[in-house]
Amino acid sequence: LVEKMASVGEANGTTLLDNTIFTYGSGLGDGASHQYNKLPIIVAGRGRGKLRAGGGHLNVPNGTPLANLWLAQAQALGLKRDRFADSTATLGQVLA
Repeated sequence: LVEKMASVGEANGTTLLDNTIFTYGSGLGDGASHQYNKLPIIVAGRGRGKLRAGGGHLNVPNGTPLANLWLAQAQALGLKRDRFADSTATLGQVLA
């Protein structure tokens, strides 16, 4: 899906993936034990240049709420919010 989105050109010379925030994953790192650490989350796209590009692995401290990622993505989309659900901060590592 990500490769397909990267191959779709937009009128301004960017791609569909450049102008998208695509998130896929789970809120549980281990469904059997219901632990909330080491979450398998994939974030793709640049969000019109608001998200950091280049790929790679992001390791955040244990106990970091997933809502911190949702808050960062909401801010990248232009929402003026300082909190979302149980967020404690913006996950700034994903922002450009």
